Amino acid sequence: MSVESGKGRIMAISDPETSPLFRSIGAVTVEASNWQEVLRAIRDDAPNHNAKIILVLKHLVEDEDTARTEAARAGATLLVLPSIQERAEPIDVNKLIARALGFG
Repeated sequence: MSVESGKGRIMAISDPETSPLFRSIGAVTVEASNWQEVLRAIRDDAPNHNAKIILVLKHLVEDEDTARTEAARAGATLLVLPSIQERAEPIDVNKLIARALGFG
């Protein structure tokens, strides 16, 4: 079973420790241990799995712009998720809401 988005799937590019979590929600998973493997997964595996949403762990991404460009070429939207290895950044919810409403 896989999580479907319209007629496409959700694909997660993650490390071996996190892959079972994504599989448990039905996402197609591709394990990667470095940036080159992430790019290969976006370029090759995403189209093969008809992925429309690609989730990737931040500690595996060296260049978010390149990853987003490659995902767009594959016809997918890329979401970079924070991981345990990355330092969390504080979120200013009021600023995000203001920006969403066009005030910020």
